[in-house]
Amino acid sequence: MIPQKSLVINCTDKTNQVITLQDPEILGPMDYGIKEYEKGEEYVIFGMGLLAGSNIPGTHRMIVVAHSKLWEHYYDSTMGGAAYIMLRLGVNYLHIKGRLPEHSVLKINNKAGQLHVAFEPVNPEEVWKGYQNERGFYALQQHIYDKYHEEFKACRVIATGPAALHTRAGALGSAPIEHDKITPVDCWAGRGGMGSQLLQNHGIAGIIYGGDEPIKNPALTDRAKIDSLFEAEFGKKMVAEDLVATKKYRYDEEFHSGGTLGVNFTKLKGEMFSFNYRSNLWTEEQRVAIHQKYIIEHYIKQFNEETIEPKAFKHCGEPCPAACKKMRDKFKKDYEPYQTLGPLSGIFDQRAAELANHHADMLGVDAIQIGVYVAWIMDCLDSKVFPKEAFGLTKDPKFNPDNFDVVMDSMHNAELAVEIMNMIMYSEHSSIFKDGIRVAAKRLAQTYGDKAQHLATYNAHGAEGCMAPNQYWTPGMYSPMPLMGKYCTSYGGDYMEPQGIGKKNVERMVFELYSDNGGLCRFHRKWIEQILPKLVNTLYNENIDYKQHHERLAKRINKKNDAVFWETEKIIDLIHGYLKRQVTKHPEAQNWVDKFNNDKWAAAHAYWEAIKQGQEEAFNALPG
Repeated sequence: MIPQKSLVINCTDKTNQVITLQDPEILGPMDYGIKEYEKGEEYVIFGMGLLAGSNIPGTHRMIVVAHSKLWEHYYDSTMGGAAYIMLRLGVNYLHIKGRLPEHSVLKINNKAGQLHVAFEPVNPEEVWKGYQNERGFYALQQHIYDKYHEEFKACRVIATGPAALHTRAGALGSAPIEHDKITPVDCWAGRGGMGSQLLQNHGIAGIIYGGDEPIKNPALTDRAKIDSLFEAEFGKKMVAEDLVATKKYRYDEEFHSGGTLGVNFTKLKGEMFSFNYRSNLWTEEQRVAIHQKYIIEHYIKQFNEETIEPKAFKHCGEPCPAACKKMRDKFKKDYEPYQTLGPLSGIFDQRAAELANHHADMLGVDAIQIGVYVAWIMDCLDSKVFPKEAFGLTKDPKFNPDNFDVVMDSMHNAELAVEIMNMIMYSEHSSIFKDGIRVAAKRLAQTYGDKAQHLATYNAHGAEGCMAPNQYWTPGMYSPMPLMGKYCTSYGGDYMEPQGIGKKNVERMVFELYSDNGGLCRFHRKWIEQILPKLVNTLYNENIDYKQHHERLAKRINKKNDAVFWETEKIIDLIHGYLKRQVTKHPEAQNWVDKFNNDKWAAAHAYWEAIKQGQEEAFNALPG
């Protein structure tokens, strides 16, 4: 058993206490969080993994767990590097419960081994309007830092934006601090709406935390022992193996680019989504031509010239050879945000994508979630489902790929994206949109017809829960799994029958929990999933069946899985399109294509149920 400590903060009576957790079923934040979730209480837990404090790269990711208002289920979101400063608190977890009578900043400072916890009232809406030439999340982050940082030897700020107050998809943002300045390398616990949970349910608009020297476990910094474990497993010392494992995120010679944006966009070709998934209905030749013209010859060309060639690479706040944060000035470039508020929204130019993405970050909203939302509304406007005037918008989108000015039309669409985001947050129509794309689509369908809903794309859970799918053209991203919007599913390109996809989903979820429950960055997963059990057991002198533990955890999370069959034609067409693309290499896919050609709704039901059956068989086979 590995003893751990949790700082439990009750916002209702403003009390706090440090408790020692001596529970063999709690190895990390996901374990602790699901235990609290099963009690039925509202909470947010910030945690780090058992290897935090080591010199192993990628081991200082902060994991945020709570009930997600957006997904209507237990959920976790992760933030790069934020646990590096959390080490100074001397606890493994921050457990927040109760509700404050007024919006506040939470201060947690460790001075000379004594934790000091205080709440400072703040009017986030006033700060979001503008502070030090910043707005939204950036303004609040800077305001909190300026007001309180002198109390700390070292600190980091976690802040919310307007989306946390006005929607279910509010994110938590934080940036490393260097030389007494907040850097532009903002990191996000974006998926699942953790910012909305923290602000709406607990009244906390931001957190500043830190203190004296980091509190470390000497056993975790025995470099010789760690290197010997890596050499025995991989034939390389730790850093050498990590450089191989994280090549994609740093620089990949094969693609002459780096990072998720550079590598993914370079190799997508006909798999790239654009114009709210309309690309699904094009021929492969049309998709490849659009990718070549607008991505290879422009979007990625800009990125490589402006970010890759000058090596504008940063890390998330912990020393790490991956240096995965790809920058241009204040703009951080990642694949999925620059895809949803990029080609999916008819934006193929870096200046335009920067405008849209920075605005989403300023609002403090999950860029993937809001990007899929924006693309849907653009599609509705272009398809004449409703007029722009109905919602106070001033532009119609440029959604014709054959008559598209890559610079001018991209900027036009980015400006419309900003209008749409502001409309969702602030306008008189916000009540229609604030509860998420699924609720909004159903509300609009009542007025404008079923097409309003069928152009939307979302995974459905429970009565109103939804999650925008990750931007990979694979059925795994639309599966009835308990944790969607992450990578707890099969997301590879290999063709499988749907029941096999379901079984692979569960296998993948177990290994993804290694990273999230371990407080580890999944960019290092190539070694994490192979050696993590040995690292934990050796460095802590334990004998934990690590895989079995996480199989039980996955089964536990799945107990309240209330996934709902696909509600929109857009998703069914995406599955149909995926299958048609597979036939050339996998003739056995033709059987499903024929079924979809004959009756796509009936085929979709059968396909979805087969995935679910495979999942349930796999979950039932797990221990616990």
